[in-house]
Amino acid sequence: MQNLKTLDELSAINCPVDRKLDILLLANLDYSAGCCADYINAIKDLSEHRVTVLNPMVKSRLDKLLMRPYLSLKNNGKKFDVIIIHYSICIISRNHISLILRKQIQNFKGVKIVIIQDEYRWINKIMKEMIFLRIDGIISLLNKQNLNKVYRHSKLKNILKVNALAGYVSQHWIGRKVPNSAERKKHIIYRGNSLPFWLGNAAYEKSILSKKVLENFEGKGLIVDVSSKPEDRIYGDGWMNFMLSGKCVIGLEGGASIFDFDGSIENAVRHKLKLKPQARYESIHDEILSHHEDQIYYRMITPRSFEAICMKTVQVMYPGEFSGILEPWRHYIPLERDFSNLKDVIDAIKDNYLLQEIADRAYDDIIKPMKFSDSSLASGVDGCVNFLFSQISGRN
Repeated sequence: MQNLKTLDELSAINCPVDRKLDILLLANLDYSAGCCADYINAIKDLSEHRVTVLNPMVKSRLDKLLMRPYLSLKNNGKKFDVIIIHYSICIISRNHISLILRKQIQNFKGVKIVIIQDEYRWINKIMKEMIFLRIDGIISLLNKQNLNKVYRHSKLKNILKVNALAGYVSQHWIGRKVPNSAERKKHIIYRGNSLPFWLGNAAYEKSILSKKVLENFEGKGLIVDVSSKPEDRIYGDGWMNFMLSGKCVIGLEGGASIFDFDGSIENAVRHKLKLKPQARYESIHDEILSHHEDQIYYRMITPRSFEAICMKTVQVMYPGEFSGILEPWRHYIPLERDFSNLKDVIDAIKDNYLLQEIADRAYDDIIKPMKFSDSSLASGVDGCVNFLFSQISGRN
C-alpha cells in the first residue's frame, strides 16, 4: 500500500467499514495544554466510531484495579478493534505505558496507530518501540518528504505514515463574542518558554523572543505584556481571556531545527554545560550544533495561531511557511528577525483600522471555511482507521 499520506487525503479516501468500530484511545487528559485536550476530545466526540478514552498513567493500586477490564483490551466484554496512542502518552516511558500493557498492545491483533509530536528526540528508541508494538500507522507533524527520512528503519518501511497539523480549530473557540481591536487596552501580548540549547536555532529563537520584543517594543508608546518566566504562564480559561486582552500577540512557527536520533547531541551539550555552566548558546552552537541544523525540515503552524485567529487577536510573527496556511500582511504582521522593519510593525500595531481588517480577513479565510476544524481532525483520523482496517483486517 502507498505508505505516505496526509490526514486530508485519508479523509477523502472512501474506505467504508461495515460497522462502527470500537477504538481504545490511550491519552492523558490531565496534560496542561488546552489544545491537547481539544485534540483528544475531537477524536472522542466527533469520530464516526465508538471511542473509549483511557489514561494508562495509573498512579495507585486502586487505579490499577479499575484498569483491569482495559488491560485485556476489551470494552464491556467485547474486544476493541483499534488502539490509538495519543501524543500525550510517550510510548518509551514505562510511567506512561506499563510493561504489562506494552506486551498486551504488542499481542493485540487489531489496528494500532501512534499519534506523535515533538518527534525530534529519542527517535531511535521510539522506532524500536514502534517495531516491538507492531504499529500499523503513524500520524506525525513531519511533511511527506521527510516521514520516511525520520522513520527510516527497514521494519517501518511499509507502515502507513501520515502528515497532520499540530492542532485544529476547536468548536469551543468559534462563535465567541470578542472585543474589537480598538476596545483592547494592551498592544502586544505573549507568553513564551525557555527551551534546551540542543534543539537548535528554531527553539533558541523562541527562548529569547520575549527578551527581544521587550528590548525593541518597550518605550514606543505601546502597552506590552510579554514574558517567558515560568511563574507568568497561563492555563485553562485564563489563557483565552489573556488572548482577548491584546490587540496583537507575538508568535512563531512551531517545530525544531535539529533532530537528535540517538541522544548524542543532547549528551554533548549537557557535557559542555557541565564543564562551562555559563557557556553562551552561540559558542555551543558553533562548536556542537551548527552542522546538525535543518537537515530535516520541521516547521508548522501551531494551535496558538488558530486560537489567535478565532479570538481576532492579530499575530505579529517572524515570516515563515506556516504549513501553507498564513500569508504575511493578509493574515499576520510580519516582523523581520533582525527587527529591520520595526517602525512599519509599530505603525501597524497602532492602527486599529488595519488591525481589525487583518483580524476579520484571517477569520474569514481560515476559520469560516471549517477546513481546519476539529471535525476535520476526527474525519482524518477516521479515514486513517478505516484505511488501515480495510487493509489489515484479514490478518485476524
